[in-house]
Amino acid sequence: DLLKENHPDFQIIGTAVNGQKAIEQINQLKPDLIFLDIEMPDMNGFDVLASLEHIDFQTIFVTAHSHYAIQAIRFNALDYLVKPIDPKELSSAIKRYYSNDYARQNQDQIREALNNLNKKEVQDQVLFLPTQEGGIKMTLSNIVKIEGDRNYSSFFLLDGKTKISSKTLGYFEEILEGKGFFR
Repeated sequence: DLLKENHPDFQIIGTAVNGQKAIEQINQLKPDLIFLDIEMPDMNGFDVLASLEHIDFQTIFVTAHSHYAIQAIRFNALDYLVKPIDPKELSSAIKRYYSNDYARQNQDQIREALNNLNKKEVQDQVLFLPTQEGGIKMTLSNIVKIEGDRNYSSFFLLDGKTKISSKTLGYFEEILEGKGFFR
C-alpha cells in the first residue's frame, strides 16, 4: 500500500504469503527488486535467498523486531526496513535502490551474507565496512582492534594497516556482538 501511495512508478508484479511461494514467484516473475520479510511461517528470508539458483535482483529486507536479523543485515551492510514501515524510510530505501552503486553492492553483500551464514568459524566471516570511499570487505580474523572517535571508527588490522569507517563504535559493537569482540 505504501508503494502504491508514495511510489506510483513502481509496478508490483507479485506478493507471497510465505517463503515457498516467494521462491516460486521470484523464479517465475524475475523481479528487479524484492522486499523480503526476515521472519515467515515456513522459513526465514535468508533461507529463501539460499534456495534460489540465481540472485539477479536487488533485495530490501523487512523485519518487525528480530535483533539477530538486524544484526546479520547490518553486518553485511544490506538494506532493511523495520515494521511498521515509515514512509520516509521507504523513500530513502527506494532512492538507494535507484543508485547504480547500490545494485552492484547489494548482490555482492547478499552472497557474502549467505556465505557467512554457512561458515562454522566466526573469525572466517566477512564484515562489510562502510567507508568514505564506499566500502570494503574485511575478514574478522584480520581485525586486531577497533577504536572509536566520535562518528568514526578506526580498524587496526593484522598487517599494520588502519581503515576508517564512517560508523560509530556503538554501531560496530552491536553488530559484532557474539563474534569474539568486547568493549
